[in-house]
Amino acid sequence: MKYKFHFSSVEIPHIAAALFALAFSFQLILFRDQIFNQGLIDPISLLSFFAQSLIAVGVGFVLHELGHKYVAQKKGLWAEFRSWPFGLVLAIGMSLLSRGGFVFAAPGAVVINPLKKTKSGMVLKKLKKEDIGHIGIIGSVINISIAGIALVIVALTGLQLAALTAQVNSWLAIFNVIPLSVLDGQKVWVWSKKIWFGFMMLCLAVFALTVFL
Repeated sequence: MKYKFHFSSVEIPHIAAALFALAFSFQLILFRDQIFNQGLIDPISLLSFFAQSLIAVGVGFVLHELGHKYVAQKKGLWAEFRSWPFGLVLAIGMSLLSRGGFVFAAPGAVVINPLKKTKSGMVLKKLKKEDIGHIGIIGSVINISIAGIALVIVALTGLQLAALTAQVNSWLAIFNVIPLSVLDGQKVWVWSKKIWFGFMMLCLAVFALTVFL
């Protein structure tokens, strides 16, 4: 049977809500000086800041989560994105109250259930360490790939938005690969410490390049 990546009608609004909340919150962080100090809060400026935040942060986050979803579904598992309502409110609220000084970004995640669909229904599927590792690492692989592409664009065009995108996505890759139980890095660490170390070194190297932009 040919694999088909799919969404449910339930998760589409969850993805949209998370994307909007992140883009809105991070525009206050990324363009803090322009918004709070220079007073550039006219509709045109705000729309521009929102669009840039959407590219630099929002798209990277959503593609990160969809990467988990894709690999999990590829392995025959049930996987759907779910937003976290409290996390959405917290992200927007903290970015506003801190005047762009801080944001707690936890708008949601891909929920994965070890169930595989068969002709007789849904059966429990036993996951190997490499299965869990593959699902865990793909999000950061996507982020570091976005950062790499953005770096090439910076080298060719000097586009500031590309530089911002590279910095944000390389940082997201590093953060998520930290080997703590609540982060993807723990799954990769349990799967293969050599792969974890090599990938972390790659992420740090790419991030170091963004510092000199």
